[in-house]
Amino acid sequence: MRGWVKGFDVARENTESLEVTHLQYADDTLIFCGAEEDQLKYLRVILVLFEGVSGLHINWIKSSMYTINEVNNIDLLASILGGEVGTLPTTYLGMPLGAKSKSLEIWNGVIEKCEKKLARWKTQYLSRGERLTLINSVLDALPTYMLSLFPIPPGITKRLDSIRRKFLWQGNKENRGFHLVKWNAVTTGKKNGGLRIKNMELHGKALLMKWLWKYSNENQTLWRRVIGAKYENEDSWMTKIVTTPYGTSL
Repeated sequence: MRGWVKGFDVARENTESLEVTHLQYADDTLIFCGAEEDQLKYLRVILVLFEGVSGLHINWIKSSMYTINEVNNIDLLASILGGEVGTLPTTYLGMPLGAKSKSLEIWNGVIEKCEKKLARWKTQYLSRGERLTLINSVLDALPTYMLSLFPIPPGITKRLDSIRRKFLWQGNKENRGFHLVKWNAVTTGKKNGGLRIKNMELHGKALLMKWLWKYSNENQTLWRRVIGAKYENEDSWMTKIVTTPYGTSL
């Protein structure tokens, strides 16, 4: 259980507000509440009763409390609920939470995973065909989870291309290998003479575009309702009037 000490409330003009009080995934629960002593006390009582009725026990040591904006009495609130006080940004379910979507730092984990895989593979002798299989099945798949939600910066694309390109042509050799085919040709399909290695920029755009299709078809899902309540105007494909220099966009 990870606690939040500020409510999450999105409202749409001329409609009732949509409030999200909690989210659950497998055995993990996020609870949103106000930074008030009474709310934390009620929450603690509810959780203790849940333990007594269900026989399940909450691991308070692994539980964390995160503040949104400034909370002056966080130490007092933490003593009521228990658990540690964390800071944003953090990682939740493998995704950066509270970080800027265009930040380069959120991709550090993806780069590190790719480099760890390479360090283990380079100790073995692998043919070019085997290296190609590892690229298609592992290195191309590692960034997919992040690409499904965040636009990939050009610098990260170049870094991932460099890792895969060197491994394909160089393998475990210390000296630079000869790049026999241009990378743009390698990342095309086999019908066009390529090796079907993913083009990360196009792969990322395709994964993000899928959300537009889901947005127009999954009207009752919670994520769609939250975005709609916060940003939509009367026309579901138009955002509200722009009031900031950066504008608002779905």
